[in-house]
Amino acid sequence: MKITDVRVVQLARPLDRPQRNAQGGRAERVFNFVVVETDAGITGLGDAFGDEALMVAIVERRLRGMVVGLDPTDIPTLWQRVFASRAFWEIGGSFLCGISAIEVACHDIWGKAEGVPVSTLLGGARRDRIEAYASDLHWEEPERMAATAASYVERGFRYVKTHVGAAGEEARDLERIARIRAAIGPDVGFMVDINTAFDRARALEFGQAIAEFDPFWYEEPLSPLDHAGHAELRRALGMPIATGENLYTVHGFEPLLAAGGCDFAMPDILRCGGIAQTRAICEAAAAHGVVPTPHNFSSGVGTAATLHLMAAMPETRLLEYDPTGTAIADELFVEPLVVEDGHVAVPTGPGLGVRLDPVSMERWARR
Repeated sequence: MKITDVRVVQLARPLDRPQRNAQGGRAERVFNFVVVETDAGITGLGDAFGDEALMVAIVERRLRGMVVGLDPTDIPTLWQRVFASRAFWEIGGSFLCGISAIEVACHDIWGKAEGVPVSTLLGGARRDRIEAYASDLHWEEPERMAATAASYVERGFRYVKTHVGAAGEEARDLERIARIRAAIGPDVGFMVDINTAFDRARALEFGQAIAEFDPFWYEEPLSPLDHAGHAELRRALGMPIATGENLYTVHGFEPLLAAGGCDFAMPDILRCGGIAQTRAICEAAAAHGVVPTPHNFSSGVGTAATLHLMAAMPETRLLEYDPTGTAIADELFVEPLVVEDGHVAVPTGPGLGVRLDPVSMERWARR
């Protein structure tokens, strides 16, 4: 079996309310679905979670010519070709997101060709559902954020995550966090995400201020490149640190793990190189005594891929699940995604268990 074509289907879902975090906001969510076709008539689906202005060109004009003719089930050869076969190496950013999308789509093809779910390709599902945390509470008025958090708990989630950290919002952020904690109660895990907006001094000061609200983890308080800073913050605060969604490949995680910069490592399958790289990162994290908890805030493709990986790796913990209803997600699943009591069921059909249907393509076509 050989790859015959690769193309991008760019869809966009407008938002009723902007989604904002410490680094800005958006009025729509754009998805770059990558369709990989083969001479066997089997098609795979990926999602290029990168710069929307670049992804079509990266995938169709750069990566397509590198993978056409390759065997989609030979993941190591595919990876060598797209990542390490040129004198000029591109080791991160949107280029790696494009590679990730193709690699995920090839896993989808491989599973379909074998008639098994992707979790089987990864050694077999060790569990049939994964506990999740509700992500995200985006930056809004405190009372609305608190009410939304309470609704997630009512839906059965035992963990919720919020975004704070915008410049000039320190006092209001403390109010947001206080109200959310009061709304969800003391026994629900509460993640606080800064989206890399702080320097070391501000991260320390804010971490000290929120300690009374007992965060389950303090996420991306610093630049993803400040490995030493994350380690210093862990020592100073005694508070669990989570980071990694902006790092690429297992090699990109090595300095963070060596520095002792986190308690929870968060590789994103759609960014860091795909399923195989994420698996290697999770194994490396576990070897360092760090809990692997893959980042996942994208489409149903990312959710499906993350579920399959986590099902095959019992050392991973807590699926990031988007309950906002603003993604192109649930409608992609061949069988309805089952979310119950804060757990998400792992798809059991061949491949990833997702497809891009004509109704969604028409409904969310970017105009």
